[in-house]
Amino acid sequence: MHTRRDLLALMFAAPLGTALGIDLASASSGSGVRRAGAIAPRSSLLPLLGDMPRRPTPAWRVLETVPVEGGTRALIEYLAEPAGVLGQPEDRVRAWLFRPPLGRGARRPAILAIHQDGAHTHIGKAEPAGLAGDAQFFQGLDLFRRGYVVLCPDRFYHAERRRRPDNGPDAIDPARDEALLGHRLGQLLMAGRTGFGKEAYDLMVAVDVLAAMPEVDAARIGAIGHSAGGNALIYAMCCDPRIACGVSSCGFFGLEAFFDEHAPRPRSPLGALPGLLRVGTTADFLAAIAPRPMLLTRGLWEWGGDDATQRGWSRAHVADTRAIEAHARPAWGPHGDRLDVRYFAEGGGAHALPPGERAHAYAWLDRQLAAPSPA
Repeated sequence: MHTRRDLLALMFAAPLGTALGIDLASASSGSGVRRAGAIAPRSSLLPLLGDMPRRPTPAWRVLETVPVEGGTRALIEYLAEPAGVLGQPEDRVRAWLFRPPLGRGARRPAILAIHQDGAHTHIGKAEPAGLAGDAQFFQGLDLFRRGYVVLCPDRFYHAERRRRPDNGPDAIDPARDEALLGHRLGQLLMAGRTGFGKEAYDLMVAVDVLAAMPEVDAARIGAIGHSAGGNALIYAMCCDPRIACGVSSCGFFGLEAFFDEHAPRPRSPLGALPGLLRVGTTADFLAAIAPRPMLLTRGLWEWGGDDATQRGWSRAHVADTRAIEAHARPAWGPHGDRLDVRYFAEGGGAHALPPGERAHAYAWLDRQLAAPSPA
C-alpha cells in the first residue's frame, strides 16, 4: 500500500500534456482524439463519478453544545446513506457546527469547511474546527469568527468514520487507515461507484444539512478545503450548483499526471476515475463549475526545492495547474474574473495556506457571499 506522499508524488510527476503526449484538452475517445480545446459538457462528466444513492431527508441530532467566543460550537450527527449490501453499517457523519448569535428571523451565509487527509486521517473534522492539527488550517473556526455559520464534517473514511472501535483522535495508524480506504473503495466499486463520487455525494449531503437550518441563507453557501479537501470540493461543486463559490487550497490536480507511464514510482488505482479519457480531462471538472466564482491556490515549491528532483516535481506541479487553468478559463467567458488562480511563493511556496493567502481567501469569500464584517 502506498503512502499518501507516494501517491501525491505520482500525481505531480509530469505536466498534463507530457503525461498524455497530446494537448491537455485532448483525450482518447474510442476511435479518435477529442478536438484540442474542447471542453467536455457536465452531462458527460457526472456519470464518470458513478452511481449515487438517493440522499436522505436532512435531519441531525445534537450530541453536545458548548459556548465559544462569538457563539456556540455543537457536535452533530446525521445520516449520509443507509446500510450497504456488503455488510456496511449505516454511514453516519459527525460534524462540528459553529453558529454565531442571530437576531429573530435573521439568516446568515454558511461555509462548508473540508479537512485535508494524508497522515491526518485520525484528526478529520477537528482541524478546520480549530481543535487539533495545524492552526493555518483552522478555516472553519476562522470563518465562524467572521460571522458565518460553519459546518466541519468528517470526510469519507476519516476520524470517526473509519468504522473501527478505536476511531478516536488518539487512534493514529496511517498505514492501517490506508488499508481501510482501499477496502472501502473496493466496496464502492462493487456497487458501480467511485471514491470521487462518494466524496462529492457526502459533501452534497452536508449542503442539504446546512440548507435545512433556519438560520442559513441557502443561496449563500460557500466552501473551502485544503489539499485533498480542496480536491474533493471541485467534484462536489461540479455535482451541486447550490455551492455558490469555493476555495481549493493547494488541492486540485490532474489525474493524467498521476498515471503517467514514466512516473518515478508505481501508481495506485485508488486515485483512478474509470473512463475519464474516453470523455475528457480532469480540467473539464473545473470548467463545469463556471460561471460560479472559484479560487484556486498553488504553492510554487509544494514538493520542495532542495535538489533537482524536488524542483522538477514542483515545477511540473505548477505547469499542470497552469495547463488546467488555461483549459478551463474559457468556460467563464465574459466572467473570467470569477476564476481566481494564485501561484504563491509566500512561506517558501509550500503545500500550505500561509497568512497572506489565507487573508486573501477569507476576504474573497466575504465578497462572494456578502458576509457581515468581522467583529
